[in-house]
Amino acid sequence: MNYEEKDIKEIKRHNKLYKAYKNNIIISDMNLLDKFKYFEDSKLDESKTLIYEITKQPKHFKRYPRGSIVRVKFGVNIGSEFSGDHFAIVISKKDTMMSSTLHVIPITSKKHLKNIYIGNILYSQEQIDLLEKKLLDDLDDKKKKQIISSLNYYKKRKDLDSYACIDHIKTISKISICKLINEYDYLPNLKVSSELMKLLDNEIIKEYTI
Repeated sequence: MNYEEKDIKEIKRHNKLYKAYKNNIIISDMNLLDKFKYFEDSKLDESKTLIYEITKQPKHFKRYPRGSIVRVKFGVNIGSEFSGDHFAIVISKKDTMMSSTLHVIPITSKKHLKNIYIGNILYSQEQIDLLEKKLLDDLDDKKKKQIISSLNYYKKRKDLDSYACIDHIKTISKISICKLINEYDYLPNLKVSSELMKLLDNEIIKEYTI
């Protein structure tokens, strides 16, 4: 059997997947912006995530306390559904290592009627100062580059306001949570204040209850 015959046989066997593949190529070739800007990256991540889930079959997961901030791959979704890689606030009350999902509120920098202003919760001068102090230690070049990488990432967010998208609350798989930049990423050290969580709770009640 030559390669052409083998390809035709594979196409027939996976006809629906091949049609989906052609549709994805059409979408990619449109060179659309906004949520489609990283369309191919999103589809590749999606396939990798599914393979990881199938092959690794993880049973235990990291526990995320309520008020934690994570970065999530929301993917490219239909219509106005939340898409892309975004930070999010964990609102699950009793997360455990056995739970594979989290309830989160996505965070955006875009002001909107239903988005709740939460200030610049992603930039921490205290954490920036600690990293800059760490640079003075006797570290190898690799670790110094990692620190600088984390510093640059968060310094870009110094003047960016954040908004909680309470009308886009989602249940996510923990597998869709992005990896940290490196070991010096201070995201795990951030936590939303109890006052702000109470504000979000009240807004959620108003949005989802009578």
